[in-house]
Amino acid sequence: MYRLLWLLNIPFSWSIWLSVTAVMIVVAVVAQLIAWPFDPDRRVSLWVTQAFFGRLIFAAEPFLRVRRTLPPNLGPGPFIVVANHNSIIDIPLIMGLPFPLRVVAKAPLMDVPVMGWYMRFSGQIAMHTGSPEAVASSLQACLDSLNAGISLLIFPEGTRSLDGNLLRFRRGAFRLSKDTGVPILPVVITGAGALLPKQVLIPQLIVPKLGVRALDPVDPADFSTARAMSNRVRAAMDHALEEARG
Repeated sequence: MYRLLWLLNIPFSWSIWLSVTAVMIVVAVVAQLIAWPFDPDRRVSLWVTQAFFGRLIFAAEPFLRVRRTLPPNLGPGPFIVVANHNSIIDIPLIMGLPFPLRVVAKAPLMDVPVMGWYMRFSGQIAMHTGSPEAVASSLQACLDSLNAGISLLIFPEGTRSLDGNLLRFRRGAFRLSKDTGVPILPVVITGAGALLPKQVLIPQLIVPKLGVRALDPVDPADFSTARAMSNRVRAAMDHALEEARG
């Protein structure tokens, strides 16, 4: 019976996501345009995005509940958040963290109609991999965000994992941490890949427990190289995932 209710809920669930997203875009655009002269960092649209996309959208879901766990005495940041990546709902899950946060995404995503345009408008950062000038522009946007006290979200795997196991980490986030002195905040997401895995647009017939667990911040000063830092963070995240699987 529970599975039947879940199956019947899927169209309702998609309507919730589409409705909340549409309202979020309208509210954020209007509010940001009003606040633009006083808000060069676009914090208003960030706040609206995190409130709607990170909290309200899950609160409106009758079957989904998210457990977010933070280290004790976690400061306001900024951090460079690195997370495992299994599902398209990973970003909304992390958007529920209690500090301002920008997503560093592949540049082509910014050209996706509506949502990509909104990401660009709200100050999310396009990571270019082409010309040196484009790469430098992306790096400068990251530095500007951190200098403004706004954390960054980077998926070090670079793409979604098909089986839930961690892929090889790219080191860009860790080099940025070493260069700026901004700590890495490892975050482990559980349940999202089982609910809506890569290459799937219809939620699976399960009702997983969604979890977002932030591990202790990692100080770049404790490591001589970005490689060593990356290896340590990946090992800690892999251990946390194994614990979650039981």
